[in-house]
Amino acid sequence: MQNTLHILNGDSTLYSLKQSGINGDTAVWREVLSDGLVANSFGTDEFWQSREAFMTSFTETSSSDYQEKVIDEFGKIQNFKAYKEVVLWFEYDLFCQVNLTALLHWFQQQDRAEVKVSLICVGQVDGYEKLMALGELPLEIYPELFEERRILGRNDFNFASDAYQAFCSKDPRDLENFILLPSNEFPYLAKAFQAHLMRFPSSESGLNLIEQEIIKLIESGEKTEKAIIGFLLQWQEYYGFGDLQYINYLHRLSAILDINQTITIKENYRSAQIDRNYYLGGALVSEWEWDEETQEIKSTQIK
Repeated sequence: MQNTLHILNGDSTLYSLKQSGINGDTAVWREVLSDGLVANSFGTDEFWQSREAFMTSFTETSSSDYQEKVIDEFGKIQNFKAYKEVVLWFEYDLFCQVNLTALLHWFQQQDRAEVKVSLICVGQVDGYEKLMALGELPLEIYPELFEERRILGRNDFNFASDAYQAFCSKDPRDLENFILLPSNEFPYLAKAFQAHLMRFPSSESGLNLIEQEIIKLIESGEKTEKAIIGFLLQWQEYYGFGDLQYINYLHRLSAILDINQTITIKENYRSAQIDRNYYLGGALVSEWEWDEETQEIKSTQIK
């Protein structure tokens, strides 16, 4: 039996881990479960087919790339019983928190009797005022993070599995308990899930939080895609998205924006012109809205 399998949240962490001198095999979990339809049948053929269809349409990923970068990497994770310990390296943001709960949901259903599973999840780090990602930390901190990793127990797996299934629910109100009753063991999950719910259209403006920020940037004089995406990457706190995700959010507003070399807002636009026929988790976005006054998610089907 080999010693350690490190499951990493991205390629930048892979690079840092290799440079840190920490031993072990690696698997990189590259899915983007924070976007698109996600089912709780995680790991099944049906699940992979659904996610491949989404990823090849939402990103520039080809089917062969998805096979190599996601499914084949998950194959390494499925071989976890060949190791004494599995160490998960993740961060505080929505991107990581959803991917993390999905993996723990899967592990919860496996026979883990002979394998220790541990977690390193960074955010608040001593000596830093802002929330920190793994790629922002100096290499000399990695061995310290590794030594302080938390061994996961049955309650951890059960909690994470419940959280993932709530994310996959057709009713996003199922997430509210995880927001109202934060977990000491998963301290970043509540804020990440709240940020997720704020991606549903506002009952006041008809725009979600990210779209409102895009409109503000354009109104303040930012007229190019590069500048807007750059500001969004600096603005985000609990999303953890990359360039391509924000480019897709921008282009989803094509009904109310003229997107050319310079980007302008169409006159007399209405937020209702935006196509909401897409999924976040298990919820169809057109059926839900975020009430900014009560800070709650509500159905648009009941008035």
